[in-house]
Amino acid sequence: MRCRAQKPNCGLFMGESLALGVVGIMPCYICCNEPHFCRECLCILYGKTMRFGSNSFTLVWCFARLPGAEFCGNGAHLTCALECKMEGVIEKLGLDMEYICRRCDQRTDLREHVVRLLESLRYVDCKRSVEANLNTALQIMQGTQADGKKKELLQLVETVAHMLQKGSSIHEVYDLVHGIDPVVLLD
Repeated sequence: MRCRAQKPNCGLFMGESLALGVVGIMPCYICCNEPHFCRECLCILYGKTMRFGSNSFTLVWCFARLPGAEFCGNGAHLTCALECKMEGVIEKLGLDMEYICRRCDQRTDLREHVVRLLESLRYVDCKRSVEANLNTALQIMQGTQADGKKKELLQLVETVAHMLQKGSSIHEVYDLVHGIDPVVLLD
């Protein structure tokens, strides 16, 4: 396999490909028919480059198992999916903190992504990046009528965002999040 977009940072070039690790990736006839589209490194929604590594928590991949035991394998930026109204709380589609894949129409629960955006406080020292991640998390959860763990997760993200707005440092906010294990809110 090779990167049809000829991007040097593509997982196919770097040996970090989804297709290399998963047997049975479903052929995609939407974007993959485009001669320079590579689902390994380009967003299915806008064709923007997806970079692996430290900011991979800003991406969503569809790992839905489909008929024939294949996986979908398409990915998108969380922000692109929000802009396209393919994720978050979209009553018309029946989504509640979920992403719906453009290729296969399967849903992905985004609470784990929200937790990863929160945990980015550990790795990101730039306040602007942290605020952007929290804004994305808030947009994913905005309008939810959920209760229980989803509501607790929303309250935690709102508290963290409020602390940053009031001038708290990233380290102070991290100490709050570190004292509360957001992963527990996934059960």
